[in-house]
Amino acid sequence: MADPSPSQCVASVALLSQAVVEPLTYLIPEGLRGQISTGSAVVVPLQRRWTSGIVVGWGASSTPAEAELRPIHAVLDERPALNPAQLELARWIAAEYHAPLGRCCALMTPPGFTPRSAYVYRLTEEGERAVTLNGEDASAADPRRRLLKVLHWRGPSVESRLARAMRGIPNWRRALKALVKTGLVSRASTLQPPRAQPRRTTLAQLVVGDDTLALALANLQANRQLRPETRARRAAVLSYLHSHNGLAAAEWIFAETGATREDLRWLAMRGYIALGDAAQWRDPLADVDYVAKSPPPLTEDQAQAWRAIRSRIALPELSKDVSRSASFLLRGVTGSGKTEIYLRAAEAVLEQGRGALILVPEIALTPQTSRRFLERFPGQVALIHSGLKPGERYDTWRRIRAGELRVVVGARSALFAPLPQVGLIVLDEAHDPSYKQTAPPYYDARHVAMRYAELTGATLIFGSATPALEAWQMVREGRLKLLELPNRVRGHARRIADQQARLGVPAVLQPETEAVAYQPLPAVQVVDMRAELRGGNLDMFSGALMQALAETLRRGEQAILFLNRRGAASSVLCRDCGHVLRCPNDDTPLTYHAEAVNPISPTCPPVPHLQCHQCEYVAPTPSRCPACGSRRIRFIGVGTQKVEQAVLQRFPEARVLRWDRDSAGRGGGDHILQRFVNRQADVLVGTQMIAKSLDLPMVTLVGVVLADVGLFLPDFRAGERVFDLLVQVAGRAGRGLLPGRVIVQTYNPEHPAIAFAARHDVQGFVAYELAQRRMLNLPPFTRLVRFEYADADNDVARRACELLARQVRRSPYQSGVIGPAPAYFPKRNNRYRWQMLARTLAPRELLAGLDVPRGFIVDVDPVSVL
Repeated sequence: MADPSPSQCVASVALLSQAVVEPLTYLIPEGLRGQISTGSAVVVPLQRRWTSGIVVGWGASSTPAEAELRPIHAVLDERPALNPAQLELARWIAAEYHAPLGRCCALMTPPGFTPRSAYVYRLTEEGERAVTLNGEDASAADPRRRLLKVLHWRGPSVESRLARAMRGIPNWRRALKALVKTGLVSRASTLQPPRAQPRRTTLAQLVVGDDTLALALANLQANRQLRPETRARRAAVLSYLHSHNGLAAAEWIFAETGATREDLRWLAMRGYIALGDAAQWRDPLADVDYVAKSPPPLTEDQAQAWRAIRSRIALPELSKDVSRSASFLLRGVTGSGKTEIYLRAAEAVLEQGRGALILVPEIALTPQTSRRFLERFPGQVALIHSGLKPGERYDTWRRIRAGELRVVVGARSALFAPLPQVGLIVLDEAHDPSYKQTAPPYYDARHVAMRYAELTGATLIFGSATPALEAWQMVREGRLKLLELPNRVRGHARRIADQQARLGVPAVLQPETEAVAYQPLPAVQVVDMRAELRGGNLDMFSGALMQALAETLRRGEQAILFLNRRGAASSVLCRDCGHVLRCPNDDTPLTYHAEAVNPISPTCPPVPHLQCHQCEYVAPTPSRCPACGSRRIRFIGVGTQKVEQAVLQRFPEARVLRWDRDSAGRGGGDHILQRFVNRQADVLVGTQMIAKSLDLPMVTLVGVVLADVGLFLPDFRAGERVFDLLVQVAGRAGRGLLPGRVIVQTYNPEHPAIAFAARHDVQGFVAYELAQRRMLNLPPFTRLVRFEYADADNDVARRACELLARQVRRSPYQSGVIGPAPAYFPKRNNRYRWQMLARTLAPRELLAGLDVPRGFIVDVDPVSVL
């Protein structure tokens, strides 16, 4: 859309708030008409407060109604926050996923970028008189008097400041509203500065030549008015600047010389140095250690795949229409070298002056991936994910928008980085459900990436060892081109020699070509735990797994134990009355978390506790049953904490780490991964985090403690998820010089998901599961829309779903309705959940014809129906 002409004085603004669905119309003031364009971030009035939005359109108006429009207050940035392709993508997301356009625009701005609206409270004249009449009595028993006194003492205050002053006093917000209503306190909207601001740093520059510098140093030594240590510091500053080309940041000078800011000012006043300031970028990759590497030779499989992708990238720029865009499904077994294809593709688009978006499903995978790309493209890589500080995300966003960083690595949100010209979009582990947003707007990054590639003419690569069934169906329909890497690469000759020297182990000889050695996929042994029980083994570990783990530790190799369940026990039961301890908010069984007993991984709270994995509610572990008073409390089930404890009990000399959400922390677990990679631990116990994209060359054993977790959930994708996890975690074994082995423990060895995974038979599972889905008319042969309503009253939630279900059944675009019914987790945050599913081939048209009441969650293409 073109920029506004002088006659266009009305703008359409999509508010970044969730509260307003449709864009609102505002006047463009005379003084701002040359500053506003499509995609500009602006501040506008909304009722009695200020809020932020994105300009999504405009038009000329000369009607009387124009006089009633309110004007735009300010422009937040001289450059548009969204480029045209991003704005078009936001419109598509809003229409496809039934979401407010403003919230879709907010996906593409960094947190803290816009100013925060807040109410400022101040005493009126009547309020001042009331304080005078009440005297100094500010008893907490009367929150109104306390509020009046606080505002009298502190002056005008925003609500957050009042909250600190009124801490511990109940119902003070209700009292504040009453004071505003009675006229003792006035309320006005204000804008607080954005949380993310550009950071400036002081620079010092040497402004004297070598001869003058020598004289200055001599004068410093002769100046007896200064203390000896002061003379030494200031001389050190001059010497440091001279050795660093005459220019350095003040922080570095302070760190290297011990100088103070007063020392710099003293030197500047005497004309030895000049002080200035410059922007300082907050870079989350600044401290990453890496060594620049050149590309290795490609295997025959890689070369064939690369030729197809390279030919697409080489197409001229005029190929930005949908019919000529190309998307690829790169199906490669674990360890087949998919990342090298991504690196080559990124290099090709960089040579064209375009950029690359590289997505991984979990924040925990970003350190490893960003390091790989830094080794190939030093100084050109940006990292984006929700775990970064607001200042880091803001600075990274600005540098990407300016074209300084053209390779963006990150989790789902990295797809919306403001690259000026997108040439490549890669989604690694594209089968992973983490690519689906679980908060409004409920977009699927895989579908959004396909649309973004069409809008920008970018090449799109979905990479996976176990592609989703939807991806296989798109291959059959011709929407994706299949490329395969069927062989696992043990390493190139150079890499093998490096690993032998670094790890001190010989390579087990395998058939290989001159340049490349291949490694077979690890052998998988399925252990029927029912037979173990019949044989008298009541332990969580089978005899085969214990023997294999003992052998692995004896050889000095590493092992992974996988269980997709956190905690120490999945529920707590009274053996006398059968009472199960449940979360008061969600009505789900509480999980028992044991105290930390492992000094290598002290990740648990200091005392045992119960925790809800839905809302994070925490309760102490009871000594008696709260229902009957019995002391016969039993902990049922196993989790990663219990596995960790069991390994330490059986192998006290083993160094054990645990990697799950409890132990990972804000860093995503990179510290745990690095310790394991550096061989500071022998066994890694973890949940699904350890099943994805990790290259651990010394891991020769993978043990799946219980493959049945999640297998029988009432979700049509349950089997597919378990199959994916088993294949992925099995792929962690034998990726280096030594062969791997996988032991899968299960009570259902005959289940197709487990049987096919044990044979590494992806095609067999896909054929079986697609046949089941076709018979039941489930995705990928149709699409689903999930409607959910929650209320504190169960009947209210049920009736709301039933009323909407009547609308849906009347729509010509639905092909079946499932429900309404209570959700699998029927209660969350003390609200009862009811849901229904609608089958449709046209979700956008279906939703356009519905009047969906406020409060409903509308989830198009849900990855979970629980």
